[in-house]
Amino acid sequence: MSGWQLFNLTLVFIIGTSFILLPGSLIADAKQYGWLVFIWAFLYGIILGGLWLYLSSKFPGLSIVQIAVQVLGKWAGGFVSLLYVLFFIQIASWVTRNMSDFMHINVMPRTPLSVFNIMILAVCAYAVVKGIESIAMVCELLSLLLTLPFWIPFSIMIQEWDWQNFNVPYVFHPWETFLNTRYALAFPFMEAVSFMMIFPFAGRRLNLAFLSGIGFAGINLTLSILFTIGVLGVERASHLIYPIFIIFREMEFTNFIEHLESVLSINILLIVCIKLSLLFYCAVLAICQLFEVKERGVVAYPLIWIISAYALFFKNIVENVNWVKMYLFNYYALYAIVIPAVLIICARMRKKGRFRKRETAT
Repeated sequence: MSGWQLFNLTLVFIIGTSFILLPGSLIADAKQYGWLVFIWAFLYGIILGGLWLYLSSKFPGLSIVQIAVQVLGKWAGGFVSLLYVLFFIQIASWVTRNMSDFMHINVMPRTPLSVFNIMILAVCAYAVVKGIESIAMVCELLSLLLTLPFWIPFSIMIQEWDWQNFNVPYVFHPWETFLNTRYALAFPFMEAVSFMMIFPFAGRRLNLAFLSGIGFAGINLTLSILFTIGVLGVERASHLIYPIFIIFREMEFTNFIEHLESVLSINILLIVCIKLSLLFYCAVLAICQLFEVKERGVVAYPLIWIISAYALFFKNIVENVNWVKMYLFNYYALYAIVIPAVLIICARMRKKGRFRKRETAT
């Protein structure tokens, strides 16, 4: 996998479902400063990415599952690896539910959620069996096609821009705002710890490709939030679940070209499919490495039913959004910060112990 392919995978993964779910919540909590909140969020994501790359560089060619077993031993490392398997399955199920909620609410309201879940997971399972190279090539092919239909119409809506939308009587308290919007640090940036499963497949320029992918995705999301505030205003955007989708629905190129939300719906479906395929692959690969299973298909196809069922855990999208705001950061911190930091510390301690044993032996 080339550096360019890793860059595209990182970009699509970070953007994923966040560009349809995050703007409304961030604007509701930070008002006209929602775009500013996301700047420090993606800077935080770059710092975290540096931590994961540092850990990976100490164990070249090994995934996070293999690193945990090597550093912590068979039993403790196996337990940590099992936690990551559950983590990847959980994120995949949440992404699946985000997609099915969007399609059910905006496109096909009479279709059951389970139908969307099984259909997209079946496609993703096929991609997983084909391998990470196939997923990376599809992402490389579609990255430009996914970007242009989004930003060209968005730029046309600048004519609806109103600077008065930023004059909301709201006092900005940095620390309080940071605490209220800490979910933006977790979703989507902490989820990128999943890339530690595919770092061994990346070639040269791993660090540059991964960190620049996070940064470029962060800039795109920051601009999308800024545009949303400027076009819709704080009051209206904060009361919408999918404000960017509403912008596309109300946009008109001419008197006879309108309702371009279908273009956005196709983009969302493709982006989510790529992100879900990557998470699905991480879960399958982790299971295969942990239990020494050689055939990915043996794991991938049964996993469709597990992820599809888990995706129905939340009753509705409101319950999902509330859970993200209240608990997501604390939950993701275990996998994105605590465990990688513990692995780095334990690896250093073991290295010092071996060095001392050599000194005493000589």
